[in-house]
Amino acid sequence: MPEKLPSSGPRSSTGTRVFPPNRIRQIIWLLAAAALASLLWWARWETSPQHAYPDTYWYARQAVAMAGTPTPEAGRFAARLVCHHGMPPPKPGVECVPGTRRWAAEMPQRYQRIFTTRPGYSLVAAPFVRVFGAHGLVAATALLAVLAGVLAALAVRLLGGGPVSSLFATLLLFLLPTGFWLTRLLGEAGATAFALAALCAAVPLLKPTSTAAARRVAAAGVLAALLATTVTKPATGLLLSVALTVVGAGLVLWHRRRAGWEPGLLLFTAAAGTASAVWLALSAALHIPGASETLQDKFTRHFTRPDVPDPWARLIRLNQEFWPTQLDEWWNGGAPLQASAFLAVLVIGYAALFRALPARAAALWATAGATGLLTLLAHPKPSEVDRLVLIIWLPVVVGVALLMRAGTPAATREPAPPGRTAVPAQRV
Repeated sequence: MPEKLPSSGPRSSTGTRVFPPNRIRQIIWLLAAAALASLLWWARWETSPQHAYPDTYWYARQAVAMAGTPTPEAGRFAARLVCHHGMPPPKPGVECVPGTRRWAAEMPQRYQRIFTTRPGYSLVAAPFVRVFGAHGLVAATALLAVLAGVLAALAVRLLGGGPVSSLFATLLLFLLPTGFWLTRLLGEAGATAFALAALCAAVPLLKPTSTAAARRVAAAGVLAALLATTVTKPATGLLLSVALTVVGAGLVLWHRRRAGWEPGLLLFTAAAGTASAVWLALSAALHIPGASETLQDKFTRHFTRPDVPDPWARLIRLNQEFWPTQLDEWWNGGAPLQASAFLAVLVIGYAALFRALPARAAALWATAGATGLLTLLAHPKPSEVDRLVLIIWLPVVVGVALLMRAGTPAATREPAPPGRTAVPAQRV
């Protein structure tokens, strides 16, 4: 008589496979997070009639070219799209579509190359554009934004929050300034989603009790997500990878002095460091525009003037002029004795983060948020501050959402030996 194969899951009396109640609850929770994110995305989309910006033209043109459209038609498609979604004409008194096409044709190849070497957003959008045409870029942006909303909820769940607090994280992500930029036709939705994916993948690596197999999968996830962030928004991705490498190395050395090497921390640091090294190697091999080139773009007005001999010295002077005004704006809203909502929410969010999480997890998320300030240091542009510091809000989303959970989060508890009660882990 042939040997009976083991069942792959619980079955009913009729032999039909039955999903465990736990699995059903997880599916319902994921669907709820996706539905909430979709509703919030639509609500934020409607807050402003302008969804497209000059950068959108280059992303749209690249996406439709990747979908197989010849370059001239791709340019016409991109011009019609940005004008339809509220971008004003490049010059007053000129019709938007022809004016945008002339503007794009006059842009030097060096400027265009800054966008063609960050293909992440366009790669995601290309199949949507191929199927849905002009609506494809909107669909791709919505998908990435909804993914970011679900990942924000997942991060809170992984860190010990309950279903309600995790859905509150999704709500916060769209209520804070992140919500506005997640609904613009730009790379921010993709970069935010991929950054959140890297931080979610890092959670198992921070738990000393994770299995070796789980650590390997998580490290691969961190590496892939950081590279995806970098090919979508190079400044954000590279700064995030380098910052996480530094904080990971610090945690490794701290733990080594107290209790020896910890495999999860070693793998996390190696994954973040590898992401940094891979992008730097690709940049050198493929001559991808880096920080120096973007500075030349800024100081030569998109390469319409000769290169400047001292871009880094000019950046220092620009920061010296920029930060006193910007700090005053953040400190008191730009008016004497006026409270700054920006600063208040940040302080509450980061304080909640360190209150709710072990020190190592809080340090990881806070470091990720701090890269928003580093991005602003590299691009001190008053009109784009909210967009440049976008990642600074991710720790606020997680910290405030975790305040809603009761008891000690699962992320901070260590398993107890048989016969003993589990105790909270050290906050390291």
